[in-house]
Amino acid sequence: MSGLTPIEIFAIVLVVILCAVMAGVGLLLLQGLRRRRDQLRGELSGKPEAIGDRAFNRIAMARREADLLASQGAEVPRARELIGEAQAAFDGRQFDRAYEIAQSAHETLVAARQRPPSASRPIAPAASGETREAPPAPGSATAPPEAAAPPAPKLPAHRAESQFQLRLLEEDLARAQSDRANDGRTLRAKALSVQAQQAFDRSDYAEAFRLALKGRREAGGAVETLAPPPTRPKGAGGPGPAAGAPEGASDAALAAAAVASADRCPDCGHPMTAGDAFCRGCGTPRKGATCAQCGAERTPADTFCGRCGASFA
Repeated sequence: MSGLTPIEIFAIVLVVILCAVMAGVGLLLLQGLRRRRDQLRGELSGKPEAIGDRAFNRIAMARREADLLASQGAEVPRARELIGEAQAAFDGRQFDRAYEIAQSAHETLVAARQRPPSASRPIAPAASGETREAPPAPGSATAPPEAAAPPAPKLPAHRAESQFQLRLLEEDLARAQSDRANDGRTLRAKALSVQAQQAFDRSDYAEAFRLALKGRREAGGAVETLAPPPTRPKGAGGPGPAAGAPEGASDAALAAAAVASADRCPDCGHPMTAGDAFCRGCGTPRKGATCAQCGAERTPADTFCGRCGASFA
């Protein structure tokens, strides 16, 4: 430093001060950007659209996990019951509850995946060096009756569908009463709502489903249901009732069974029949286009190509 002139020393000190000031300003800007990022994340996570997307993705993932385990021979009735309840909550725009129920279904599927299959039993070695079969698994055909596992509880037929339609009827009635409270159709829809709730309380879910649909039509709601399949006439051949509907079931029961067993749109979850080329709820094509990179088929729910990994965003 002894060989530097006062001007050079002043210049060095000034550069050091400027560097310190710039570092301080940069640190303040970085902290401000981080606070703004956290604020934007909080605002986005609280929007209904973001909550609905999280619930929809969770339900779709749980449904795919259940289908995969079922194709491997696992029994997942409880998980499918939870997925149905989550879908009903999602259709009723209860996104938080739908996400929680779908998460419970995911945890049930994880437990089912970790559970060893009861059908495949190892061969236990005998004392003489020969092999013999291990004792039968509980619940198998050769097991003693007292070792049989109790059957899994089954969700009553059409319960979820009728509950969903009752919730939609309440929303349609609220809109109708605000617009035309004293209209004759509104009054009839209100009476049908009471009758449908009474049928639901006495576990007549098919009748509750029919009355709720009728009430929604009177209230002016946009009713989108699947037509029931034709029943087999007595003494004649022909297609039978929908899967899951009992013999001789009414049209309302057949309609509820058709809605329960139908495929759903991967975008909005609306029921779709086998012949639909577009979704009845959002208009999304049933079968998507092909990947622009490799030409592999894709569906509207795909985010990446399954063959080459290209992004569809």
